[in-house]
Amino acid sequence: MDEARHFLNPESVSVHLYCSVCQDVFREPFRAPCGHSFCKECINNWLSQSKTCPEDRKPINQKQLHYDFILANIIGDQMVACPFRSKGCEFVNKLETLSSHKKSCVFNPINLPSFMKESPFSINPNLGQSRDEETLPTPGKPSLKMRLFCDENKRNLLCSVFENKVEQTLVKKETTNKVWLNKENDIKKPKRRAIEIYSP
Repeated sequence: MDEARHFLNPESVSVHLYCSVCQDVFREPFRAPCGHSFCKECINNWLSQSKTCPEDRKPINQKQLHYDFILANIIGDQMVACPFRSKGCEFVNKLETLSSHKKSCVFNPINLPSFMKESPFSINPNLGQSRDEETLPTPGKPSLKMRLFCDENKRNLLCSVFENKVEQTLVKKETTNKVWLNKENDIKKPKRRAIEIYSP
C-alpha cells in the first residue's frame, strides 16, 4: 500500500495533477499515446483487464506508455510534510526530496535503534492526528527519550546508557540460565547414582 502524502496546501494542487483512475495525485505518471496520463500502477492494472485508455477508450498497450517526466517534475515541486509528522517530525519540503529525507529521518522506525522502538513517542494516540485526511497533521509531541535522541549532542550518551542496560540484561539472563542448568544437573546426578547403586 502506498504511503500517504501530506501536501502542505492541497487546494493549490491542480486538478490536472490527479489520476482519473485512483482520483489521487499522480504516483509515477505514465502517458498514453492519446495524451492522457495515469499512475503507473493504475494504468498497468487497468490494461490487465482492458486494452483501452480509461479516458477515451482508444486502443493502447503497455509498450506504448512512456514516463511523463514533465508531470513528475511539476508534482515533485509540490510542498509536502514528512509522513512521520504525527510522531513529531517537522520536515516540510518539496515532494522530490521526501524520499531522501525518510532515509535519514530520526522519526522513521526503520532508523531507530531497538531500545527506541518500544515506546519512543507520546502515549497519547490522538496527538498529532488530523481529523480530516486532507488537512496537514499537527506535529506530534515526542516523549522525553525521543527528544533526547533527536538532539545529536545527547544521542550518543543516550545510546551508550541504553545499550549498556541491554548488555547487562543479557548477561543477567545468561547467568540466570547457567544457574538453573547447574541446579538441574545437581538434581539429576543423585538420581543417576541411586539407580547405579540399587540396580540389580
